[in-house]
Amino acid sequence: MPCAATLKPENRFKALFVGSKHSGKTVAACSFKKDPAKRLKVLDFDGRITGLLGAPWIDRSRIDYEYYPPRVGNNQKPMYTRINDDMEAMLVQTNMSQSPYEGVIADSLTAETFGLLCDSVPMTHANNKGKKIGVMNMAGPEDYGFEAQGTYNLMAFLRSLPIPFVIVTAHVVDKFGKLKPDDPFSESVVVGEKLSIRDKIGTNIGIYFDHIFRFDRKVLYGKEKFTVQFRSAIACTSFSQLPEGEIDITGKSFQDVLNGFLGKEIQV
Repeated sequence: MPCAATLKPENRFKALFVGSKHSGKTVAACSFKKDPAKRLKVLDFDGRITGLLGAPWIDRSRIDYEYYPPRVGNNQKPMYTRINDDMEAMLVQTNMSQSPYEGVIADSLTAETFGLLCDSVPMTHANNKGKKIGVMNMAGPEDYGFEAQGTYNLMAFLRSLPIPFVIVTAHVVDKFGKLKPDDPFSESVVVGEKLSIRDKIGTNIGIYFDHIFRFDRKVLYGKEKFTVQFRSAIACTSFSQLPEGEIDITGKSFQDVLNGFLGKEIQV
């Protein structure tokens, strides 16, 4: 039986990168590298991999990607089937020490959950079953269960991969609450932010990550500025060396920024 006294830092980087659209999450995730002979694999649910074109410091020649749009029509495999097939193949390669990848990036969880709902509704509404509004099939409890289980399955798979970098991205939206919590008639105001996925999924997936980093984009005097926070209402990290506040990462490799704070002896 292992003893906690022998624990050492895990030689893996498991992180959730969150932020609004165009906040630099994908570019930051694609900056990670350790072995020059290995590659990164992007599971592109957003269809926005072209965002890398604005980051000349990223070596795109070592990045593979697969786009997973929701199924359209009857002649295309459901998204979840494509994901499962690709993940199983990757796991077999990894277990045989034949995988070319040192990192996998799921981009983004927000689009992945939308895609799972699109996959589920045609199945639960077959033979005129399920709720409709006009000609539109509406998602119900079984569809939301499919969405949640498919997402948990993906997270479990990513955790099982014995590779250095596992990064997932997700979008954030405003979180609303009552101005006066004890008054049922009080107006709703913004009280923070949350992941742009269903609350139960958003709460549960947080247990899978050692780090949650909050990215942001601002335009100052006509110029873009990209920042990251390591600690906030939504961000957290197990790296005690990382500073508080907003850190400017404009035009920089995010891994280089991290390593600068962590020191050479703790390269991720």
